[in-house]
Amino acid sequence: MNSFRYIPASNEEIKKIYKFIGIKDKKELFHKIIGDISLIEGKELDFMPDQMDELSLYKYFSDINDKLRGSGSIPVFAGGGIYDHYVPSAVDAIMSRAEFYTPYTPYQPEVSQGTLMALFEFQSMLASILGMDAVNASMYDGAESLAEAVLMSLRIYRQNRQTDSDTGNNKKIKILVSKSVNPTYIEVVKTFIKDLDIVIEFIDIDSEKGYTDAALLAEKLQENKNICAFIVQQPNYFGIIEDLEFIEKIVHSEESDSSLKPHLIVCSSEPFSFGTIAPPGFYNADIFAGEGNSFGNYMNFGGPLLGLFAAKKEFIRQMPGRITGKSKDSKNQDAYLFILATREQHIRRQAATSNICTNNSLNALRAAVYLSLCSKEGFKEISLLNLKLSHILCEKLIDTGLFSLKYAGNFYNEFVIEINNKKMNASVFINEMMKKGILAGISLEDGGNEVLIAVTEKTGIKDIDNYVKRAVEIFS
Repeated sequence: MNSFRYIPASNEEIKKIYKFIGIKDKKELFHKIIGDISLIEGKELDFMPDQMDELSLYKYFSDINDKLRGSGSIPVFAGGGIYDHYVPSAVDAIMSRAEFYTPYTPYQPEVSQGTLMALFEFQSMLASILGMDAVNASMYDGAESLAEAVLMSLRIYRQNRQTDSDTGNNKKIKILVSKSVNPTYIEVVKTFIKDLDIVIEFIDIDSEKGYTDAALLAEKLQENKNICAFIVQQPNYFGIIEDLEFIEKIVHSEESDSSLKPHLIVCSSEPFSFGTIAPPGFYNADIFAGEGNSFGNYMNFGGPLLGLFAAKKEFIRQMPGRITGKSKDSKNQDAYLFILATREQHIRRQAATSNICTNNSLNALRAAVYLSLCSKEGFKEISLLNLKLSHILCEKLIDTGLFSLKYAGNFYNEFVIEINNKKMNASVFINEMMKKGILAGISLEDGGNEVLIAVTEKTGIKDIDNYVKRAVEIFS
């Protein structure tokens, strides 16, 4: 093969490749992938115009773009983990600066003080919002953060069990997960622990209230040893606010061995909720893993996102990712640097806590800028507005008589409604609403009648009234 990899393969090399994979030419190659298309025959594609000047080309694609519908042109009532929040123009303006706009990890503190200082402020603001001791400088997304939280809990539990008197205990380690946790998060966790010989057991939710059945959780904890963690989402996937105070007392029961108590892992996909309800640190959570995309980031077609990760100070050396700290330089001036970075690039591979490389710190910087612009008062105001608007929409939908509220538990900015008309399922309803220019929510089950609806500050009273009006039209 050509030793210069940036130079295209020669005709002779291409023939050898074709022979090796068992084809005659590129037409046969593409035919196996996408079938017969005119591009392979050397013909023009019928949807492409003739040659155009720049202005004509711009207008052509602008017309195509105008036919597309995005979050800027339609009200979005879909949530389920990613929410359509307003991003102030100042965030884009500040983040467009060359000093910030890079995915490069600031390993050289002498040339990265601005970025490191911003990441330090990000950690500090998140620690305040979450009520947790230590926050790292971001993860990939909420699902990956939760999976890393499970691995961290497992490391701590195994370490404690080795020093515990019960060294003869060879039973498999278990993780308890509430069924109210985002199902996509659970799937990612399963992928991470697939080959780690760990058992996942699920705790049902209260069918009436929509939150974790605490009695079942207590029963499961009493029946079993070897449980390293319990995972609960706040607010949960159905928007319901969990009773973390009660759950924490069950998980951290005084009856269990102090060194082998299960960790309380709290995850969240809507951190704005902590401007209204008590944060996980208030309830003595051991580890927090969540999605931070609501802070100054766009939905980005589902990614890239912003993973949040926090833990108690006693577990800080088991945290994945990097932690930015503040120190003094040789001139006794404030200086910022990575104080903990326990990945395989820095320490022995077997001792590393994660393999995160260039992470989503660019999105973390956006969050830092956004939160700085918000202020504490603004953060609480936005949080409360999300809560109020969601309850207004819920009440108006129920008042039509066409819908019923699925769960009676208190909810934040997301709730589940049931369609009373048995002739229409959730998917059909969402499609019909889309025709009317509204992304109405998420269908929870194929063929089911349950719709998960989210409301943010971007979906104001006019959008709410229009939602109700169009919904009534569909059933009339």
